[in-house]
Amino acid sequence: MPTRTFTPAALAALGVPPDEPDDIQYSDVLLADEPVTTLKYTAQRRCVFRADDGKTYAVEYEGRLDTGDYEVGDYTPDDHGWYGGTVEAVEVEKRPVTVTKWLPVD
Repeated sequence: MPTRTFTPAALAALGVPPDEPDDIQYSDVLLADEPVTTLKYTAQRRCVFRADDGKTYAVEYEGRLDTGDYEVGDYTPDDHGWYGGTVEAVEVEKRPVTVTKWLPVD
């Protein structure tokens, strides 16, 4: 699994992570921003972007919950949950995946 190391500043220069998930509609660099899971005070998300080397990478980050919960408020994790001076990104590619689901009988 090929990886590349970025600094948080280098990712910020690319617009990663986006301020809002809808920002990917207006960017040539950001390709997807998808939910991974919900933690107690933050939402864990995955951002897919095209780097300066032309390859596509994904990084996971922690973002603000948008639930209106009085306990959470406007809390945003420091450095998007990236602790240390570097962020590991995984090279990804888009390909079709077949999924089997349980559906009601017609």
